[in-house]
Amino acid sequence: MIDKSNVTDRELLPPSPQLQQAIAVVYDLDPTLRRIEAAAGPLTVRAWAPGFPSLVRIILGQQLSSRAAQAIFQRLQAELELTPAAIAAAPAITLKQVGFSQAKIGTCQQLAIAMLSNQISLDTLATLPDLEAIAQLTQIKGIGDWTAEVYLLFCLQRLGSFPASDLAIQIGYQRLHNLESRPTRKDLLASTATLDPYRGAVAHLLWHYYRHLAQK
Repeated sequence: MIDKSNVTDRELLPPSPQLQQAIAVVYDLDPTLRRIEAAAGPLTVRAWAPGFPSLVRIILGQQLSSRAAQAIFQRLQAELELTPAAIAAAPAITLKQVGFSQAKIGTCQQLAIAMLSNQISLDTLATLPDLEAIAQLTQIKGIGDWTAEVYLLFCLQRLGSFPASDLAIQIGYQRLHNLESRPTRKDLLASTATLDPYRGAVAHLLWHYYRHLAQK
């Protein structure tokens, strides 16, 4: 069953020229992907500014609909300045009142402390190869591959980043290829291997397709 709670999304933007070029490449490599825009209309994507606020927004999106995560993020913005210092010093009750779970409080505050102590620098991270950048982020408990890969894709426009554990991507791929069961992360990485290093474009297309399916 498709979750219809996030089908209206004002964060969506037209693809960048770089992404359009990558889409042209993956269309040639896998013509099945052309069916997505034919069915769902012109592609729209999420593209966020690099930095701490966007990474917090992605952490909030773990296992939540986009609409629910954005609502919590907007309440957070109204309550606090979105800096590592402000999040590190925030009382847990304040973060709970805007909608954070206890686990996400821990993750965001550990991230904030790591940035304040220069254990992690998002400016430096932006210069690292994908695997090294992911390894830097996943030092923090509660930041797994999905969170790191989404940050690389949405904020750094790393088109080799493919969040294959994302539920919407998996459902989109399943429906596009008429599979009996939803593919696992391992399945998706194997079946899209020939599209590397442009699998970020595939991710954007499959999210777009999922939003279309959710509206039906």
